Amino acid sequence: MCTYKSITILSLLTLLFFPGCLMSTPTEKKLDEDQVLFKDAQKALDARLYVEAIDLFKEFIKKYPDSKGYSWAFQRLGESFEGLIEIEYRKRVESGQAEKAARQAFLEKYGFFECWEELPDGLYYDLSHYRLLLEKFPDSPIADEAAYRIIKQDKDYRGDPAGYLKEIKELESILEKYTSTTLRPEILYKMAYRCHILYEIYSFTPDLKIKDKKKAERYRGKAVYLYKLTLKAPDHSKFSAKAWRSLELLERGTRIYRFE
Repeated sequence: MCTYKSITILSLLTLLFFPGCLMSTPTEKKLDEDQVLFKDAQKALDARLYVEAIDLFKEFIKKYPDSKGYSWAFQRLGESFEGLIEIEYRKRVESGQAEKAARQAFLEKYGFFECWEELPDGLYYDLSHYRLLLEKFPDSPIADEAAYRIIKQDKDYRGDPAGYLKEIKELESILEKYTSTTLRPEILYKMAYRCHILYEIYSFTPDLKIKDKKKAERYRGKAVYLYKLTLKAPDHSKFSAKAWRSLELLERGTRIYRFE
């Protein structure tokens, strides 16, 4: 689930909101205390030491509300919570542990953070720190990423096109609102992939109320168009490569969606 843009290069973070400190030398001014703390927190996040990262980002938020990196700390705190639930809960379920047991063990250990959402199909981070960032700092340079993160994606809608249509609309809204977002290739790919799924649902669903040849062809065309747009982003090879493979599957007629 945690697939989405992640700025983990410490020098880039420093350049963005702590300019002038990227190429430090012994004769230059030392990092300020807030910069040091943020850097330590980011190192913990990059190393997947999520509990340590959470504690450090919380300390940063408490101590340095006037820091240039303040809004970034909310974003990174949310990422830390997402990473924690991915490693300590979701991976365990995927490896064969009973969901109920994994959920109970996770909540016994980390329930005190009070930012988890219990749903019938699983346990989730409640996205509260991303929402707080958007509410308090709508003009933050990282607001586009927070807005992207709060879209609940990659769920199985059991053959119902409504969920995929909703996700596409929400993804489109990110591109419309944040026209210069660096997430563009990722969002284009995810929109294309959902159009690809819709093509297959409308084409092959056993539910005659949903099956629709015209809609199928429309979303096939949209998928092709969006995959090709993604391919025009050479600096983001990860999503260009994904788009190339998915487009190849589409054109070969290899199905990517399985009905239960």
